[in-house]
Amino acid sequence: MAPVKEETTELRILEAAREVFTRKGMAGTRMQEVADAAGINKALLHYYFRDKQRLFEGVFKGSAEKQFGCIWDSLQQCDSLFPAIEAFVGAYLERVIEEPGLPLFLANEMSRDPEGLAAFIDRGQGSRARFLKLVEEARARGEIIDIDPRELLVNIMALCAHPFIARPMLAHIHGITEEGFRRMILKRRKTVPEFIIRSIRA
Repeated sequence: MAPVKEETTELRILEAAREVFTRKGMAGTRMQEVADAAGINKALLHYYFRDKQRLFEGVFKGSAEKQFGCIWDSLQQCDSLFPAIEAFVGAYLERVIEEPGLPLFLANEMSRDPEGLAAFIDRGQGSRARFLKLVEEARARGEIIDIDPRELLVNIMALCAHPFIARPMLAHIHGITEEGFRRMILKRRKTVPEFIIRSIRA
């Protein structure tokens, strides 16, 4: 029974750490805060995770690589640009709505320590190259306007990520509730690809 108990304790630590890290970032988080949130003492926390860096990696690097890996992998089945846009946006919004604090956390951490997240950033390198190739092919066939593929990708990612990063502002300005935010995101799975495709179609 001991392994089950240890696994339960470790999961409780990871969930507590995820919540604290998301609110305060790597620099602002203290191990004692995580221990308190997990309902354990600091010594037990250090038994599982020797220091804050290891705890951070345990919480977010695996989670982020898994989530965003699935998003980039959604492009692998697409052989033309418009379905690729629909697949990427749909996968991004469906995945990230389950961890809505992740985009803001990653934006902050990439600014703080870009080298520390280099492996995560590189995870989608092959799929990004495939997407850029699909843009070039669509442009060569005259299907879309003359646009830099990198700029198009930036536009798509901005439309996907911005609502999550600006969520507190949206709640303050527009009074969007948690349920209202979720409905908006699910609706954007359809409206964002439509908007992008209309804006680039030749």
